[in-house]
Amino acid sequence: MNLLLISDTPIIIKIFKLVCKKLNLELLVQNNYEVETKKDFIIIDQTYIDDKFNTLKKFCSKLGAISNDELPFEKARDFIIPRPFLPLQLQEIIQEQLTFIDEEATISKQENIKNTAKYEDFTNDLTNYVESLADDIALDIDDDNDESIVTLASLRDGGILDTKELSKISEILRYDNIQNEVMHEEADWKELSEIIDEALNEVNEFTLKEDLENPTTLVLNRYSIDELRPLLEKFDQKIIDKLTNGEDIDLKLRLKDNN
Repeated sequence: MNLLLISDTPIIIKIFKLVCKKLNLELLVQNNYEVETKKDFIIIDQTYIDDKFNTLKKFCSKLGAISNDELPFEKARDFIIPRPFLPLQLQEIIQEQLTFIDEEATISKQENIKNTAKYEDFTNDLTNYVESLADDIALDIDDDNDESIVTLASLRDGGILDTKELSKISEILRYDNIQNEVMHEEADWKELSEIIDEALNEVNEFTLKEDLENPTTLVLNRYSIDELRPLLEKFDQKIIDKLTNGEDIDLKLRLKDNN
């Protein structure tokens, strides 16, 4: 550590040299306020205490004043060395201030450790949170790409029939009041001819031919339940069971009964 003494009194300078040597302090002596680098101690003799006194506080850890009078409140100092003083008295005062510096350094170090620990905890928590968000996003992406998952929105909007939906056809048609429901909603359902027309327009490979040996194949999975309901209502339970089991059926459609 070092100590800057601002004084031109020979006896004071001599006493400081003795005490600083005993305490292993580097002593610097000058007779002006020109300070450019920070010191551990700056001690100012009484004859140099003026309006610039407070400006030296920013250049040291401890600022002291040598004075035989109590300094006014506006003079911000850490300690007073009463004048006159003996070497032993000066040594005790400086030793006390050295203890304060050590305690303050320890407290500052502990606070830095606590702040570092808090920062690390915060960083770890933030990292864990970001990783959990990434995991959630990854799961959402997997769910979006999983064609086996049927979302609620897709059920509301209809969509292509899967095996699960086909299995429900049988249950829907077994209700006793299905005929009444059909009568009430019949106006909203598409005509059978419209279903056939849409199927022919949407599926390019479906081409009707006059040759009955090359029948048109209609894949029910490509249509929603609401679109197929009028057609399925024409089948008996045996046919429904075949469709539910994934079997093919032969269906003949006529625009007009020949009988």
